[in-house]
Amino acid sequence: MGDRICLTFVNGERRSPVLYSHWDGRDLLDRAREFWETYRTLVRDDPANWMVNFIAWLTGTVADGGYYLYPDEERSCSPDDNGFWEFDTSTGECRQTKKGDYE
Repeated sequence: MGDRICLTFVNGERRSPVLYSHWDGRDLLDRAREFWETYRTLVRDDPANWMVNFIAWLTGTVADGGYYLYPDEERSCSPDDNGFWEFDTSTGECRQTKKGDYE
């Protein structure tokens, strides 16, 4: 049960850790776009830095929101519902790298 998805920030060959969300589904992609549009001139263009700041912005507090970080896709929980996604910090584009069960 849930609406699981994994997201990674990328820029060229640089990648952030994988963010797994148990509840957000594809809404997480809209939130990543909103965050990027708001802060792209303020956040240092390093994918790991983007991820840290995105999580702080996303949660607004320290709480159990169903988010987890993993070093890469192979060692993460399976986002069965919505698959794996990359968010390119240089373009603001999302692209799916692995499909979920609902596709």
